[in-house]
Amino acid sequence: MAGALRSEGAVAILVIWVAVVIAFTVLNAYWVSVAVMMLVWCYLCTAWNLIGGYVGQVSFGHGAFFGVGAYCTIYLATTYGISPWLGMVVGMALSVVLALAAGYIPFRKGLSHLVFALLTLALAYALFYGVSGVRALGGTNGMFMPLDETGLAALRFNDLWPFLLVIAVFNTVLLLVLQALLNSRHGFIWRATRDNEAAAAASGINLFRSKQLAFAISAAATSVAGGFYAQFVGFIDPHSVLGVHVIILILLFSVVGGTGTLLGPVVGTLVLFPLGEIMRVQLMSLGAGAHQLVYGAALVAVILLLPGGLIGQLRRALGGRWFSGFTLAVPHSVAAGPLPRRHAADLEDGGKILTADGVGRDFGGVTALQSVDLEVRQGEILGLIGPNGAGKTTFFNLLGGSFPPSRGRITLLGQRVDGLAPHECTQLGIARTFQITQTFASFTVAEAVFTAALPGRSFDEARSIAGRVLVRVGLEARRDVPCAELTLSERRRLEIARALATGPSLLLLDEVMAGLTPTEVTSVITLIRGLRAEGITVVIIEHVMHAVMELCDRIVVLDAGAVIAEGLPSEVSRDPHVIEAYLGKRAQQASAAAASDNADNGET
Repeated sequence: MAGALRSEGAVAILVIWVAVVIAFTVLNAYWVSVAVMMLVWCYLCTAWNLIGGYVGQVSFGHGAFFGVGAYCTIYLATTYGISPWLGMVVGMALSVVLALAAGYIPFRKGLSHLVFALLTLALAYALFYGVSGVRALGGTNGMFMPLDETGLAALRFNDLWPFLLVIAVFNTVLLLVLQALLNSRHGFIWRATRDNEAAAAASGINLFRSKQLAFAISAAATSVAGGFYAQFVGFIDPHSVLGVHVIILILLFSVVGGTGTLLGPVVGTLVLFPLGEIMRVQLMSLGAGAHQLVYGAALVAVILLLPGGLIGQLRRALGGRWFSGFTLAVPHSVAAGPLPRRHAADLEDGGKILTADGVGRDFGGVTALQSVDLEVRQGEILGLIGPNGAGKTTFFNLLGGSFPPSRGRITLLGQRVDGLAPHECTQLGIARTFQITQTFASFTVAEAVFTAALPGRSFDEARSIAGRVLVRVGLEARRDVPCAELTLSERRRLEIARALATGPSLLLLDEVMAGLTPTEVTSVITLIRGLRAEGITVVIIEHVMHAVMELCDRIVVLDAGAVIAEGLPSEVSRDPHVIEAYLGKRAQQASAAAASDNADNGET
């Protein structure tokens, strides 16, 4: 029962059918027509919320998909006598093609969210003006739906009640489908993508594929609403189905209710749409757009006073985990078994697991990394040190696929990995942490580790791996704590846990001891040694020098993007080039002079 009460989709469906019952029992014909349109907007907001709320890619182009569904339905019916149900299917297919085309460049190239939003807005305007100039589609005059047949097959009725029932069923089906998707691997992947794209990619998630899938589903669902609207109203024109007001109202209702929740768009629409209708009638004397000013004021008030919308406020009031759309059961108290390995390195200790040959990276006219030659040997802990700005994190970014090298090549177990995407590097066995911790803010600790273990594995495998990794890094007791509430030390451990869950052969640790107390540093050293004992090769960037000297088998020193020293910790610590890089030439000269004076005094 508790699980059912916490199912956001079930609550949303219940709210919709309560509204239908109220409309049946107490409303007149006018208000029933208002209720039908209200549920149309509920459906539209729920469909948009998949890409805008759960994936975090705000689309301004959903009016285009709404219009495609409407025009396909009416045009095929009037021109070829095709059933509106088949017309909806055609509209869905065409909307998916448009969505995949619109999302290809920004998602493939990893462009900013703003670029994606502007491209979708351009798509909506292109269709608006394009359809307005096509005579076969009615141009600016629009098109009327033929009224020859009535009944469910024709999706035309002589009364309003069947329309209300049909759109309520559409909402129910959409919510059930989305609830199922969000509780599947796709839901965890979409949420991770929304929360932190860098961490999601480093967890092995294919960002391009996950975004395209969500956008296609959202577009197809939106198109269905367009087909229903055309049947209900019986007339469409470019302004009514392709106008900018479509996306404005979708954004308004979704944001006020709460994006990233199944219940938010439903509640936002059920509150604002009838209220807007009442205001439209009451404020008609003040002008046709007076009620829209009130809409705008409501949106501003919610953004400023109720971050997360009405449902976000309700969640906070009820303890944060109620009305959750997600369920996850990671096993408790799992024995600390062996850590996962996607590709076990079939090498003896000392064999080359990774080689960098002449690797460099330029950013415009700035050379961040010159020409680095480096070998990483199986089973070792290699320290990568150097002053700030030496190019250490840039080198990690090249190894992890964040961007390609400008020159040189990188091979992992004989296979070239330079230029691969982050998720491809992860799937080949390279895992990394970040200098500034990257967490999934809406996840619990268990959910974050589970999601990193999920790509390429079944739910059961990912659950088992997440349980073992949590025990291994000492976060078992904090498994149900939201990631945003962890201490710095716990976030560092969670970063390591996320990387380990991917099953790496090579682990890249970027300043995992920064900001920790001496006791916490000691525990991290013990953890890293344990990882090496299990066959995981480690490369670590670190400024806590006593930890580097104690932990590392070998050290490579970078300065100004070039390797200036390499060797055992004891050798590197005495290297004059290293001393100069860290302390400066004058400090080195002063140190040498002081040593000479001490020697002279000793002789005297």
